[in-house]
Amino acid sequence: MSAIDRLSLWLGRIIALVFLAIALMLGWEVVVRYLFNAPTYWAHEIAGILAAYAFVFGGAYCMAENSHMRITLLLERLGPRARKLVEAISLLAGTIYLGGLTWAAWRMTEKGLFRISAEGVWLPERSGSSWSTPAPGFVKLALFLGGLLFLLVVLRQFLRLLRNSR
Repeated sequence: MSAIDRLSLWLGRIIALVFLAIALMLGWEVVVRYLFNAPTYWAHEIAGILAAYAFVFGGAYCMAENSHMRITLLLERLGPRARKLVEAISLLAGTIYLGGLTWAAWRMTEKGLFRISAEGVWLPERSGSSWSTPAPGFVKLALFLGGLLFLLVVLRQFLRLLRNSR
């Protein structure tokens, strides 16, 4: 197992805890809102940010664990050679898609997170909520990092498939 796979699987375990934290946080919000009439101004925004991070890194986890979606009914009907060809085409398509996604996510990250005014003041994209955090820029950074990790996992599997085809 490669270091990329180990990182993806470790992040996947953290993601499971993130979803637990989201459930607890939103549960707390419901309790304080309806029992004590004291809603929080941060719970929904933080839950959304955490969920975005979790979903972004979840793809690499599923790919490293080899639990990503497949149409196994069709794959099982193919012979070993045709199955490898279909897998290679699938991994190549994933590489192209994730390469484009990662590139686009980096462009969005640059615009949303790394803006500096002429006076040297950091001007990240803001959420527009009452809390007005720079969360959108950090979510875009997570999309870039998650896409890059997913791309590296797919590339590693593609190279392994090519190596084993010889």
